[in-house]
This record gives sequence, C-alpha cells and structure tokens, in this order.
Amino acid sequence: MKDGFLEFEELGVGSRLNRLSGYIMRETQEVYDALEINFDPYLFPIFKLIIEVDGITTTHIQEALKYTQPAITQSVKKLTNLGYVTSTADERDGRKKIIRLSSKGKNIHKRLVPVWKVIETEVKMLTQIKTNSLVEVLEKIELALQEKSLNKRILEKL
Repeated sequence: MKDGFLEFEELGVGSRLNRLSGYIMRETQEVYDALEINFDPYLFPIFKLIIEVDGITTTHIQEALKYTQPAITQSVKKLTNLGYVTSTADERDGRKKIIRLSSKGKNIHKRLVPVWKVIETEVKMLTQIKTNSLVEVLEKIELALQEKSLNKRILEKL
C-alpha cells in the first residue's frame, strides 16, 4: 500500500517528522533492550547534557534544550529513579537543584557511548542526501529504513 503522506508533500512535513521521530525512538529502544541497557531514548538529551555539564541546574537545561520545566523535572525524576543522577540543593540558592551523574550513571554512560557512536554514524549515513527538498530527504530516509530497519543497522555494527 502506498504511503498516504506522500500525497501531502510539504503539508505533511510536520506529521512525517513526528512519525520518523517516533520510529527512531522505538528502534533505539529496541537496540537498548537487545543489549540489556536500561535506558529510555527520550531521556538522551537531558542525560547527555548532565554528562557534559557537571553540576547542572534545571534552568541551565531549559535554556540549553528549550524544553519546558515540567518536561525537564519529569526526565530528571526518571533519571533519579533509575539511579543515574543525583540532585542536591544549591548552597547559594536552596530553591535550585544541582544535578550530577551518579556512579551508576557513569557506568551506564560507558555502555551507551559505543552505541551512540554507531547510532550517530547510521543516522549520518541516512541523512546525507543531496537535495534542497526536505520532502525528498524524508522520502529517501523512509525508503532506506523500509529496506533495513534502524535497529538492524545499529546492531550489525556493534
């Protein structure tokens, strides 16, 4: 059956990007599951920022990622529940929380780094398309992923 989004062309870009994003997240989760890595791909941006900035605040995360405060709070809570981060009150301003990677977070990070490198390489390969049309880029990515799923591409390289 033909993909209904193809007929929408530029009008369907937002919906296609959303669908592709969901697909990438599901496929990435399948990779983590196959490797027995307890991590949620939706937590990646915040976790990566916490790794890069030791002692980061939610305000800094919000400024860097342009996420809403409730989304950040929810993600930090999930990371805390997993044991990957700790948060303490800022000594200068008790209302602020200082977020740091825990030892468990450092261990999971070590396991994630090689996976992230392969993901980055595979996504680069899928997105290096010479065209001025986002619709055409999406179509080529979607066709490539129909030929071979993202999780297979990643797992073959690990």
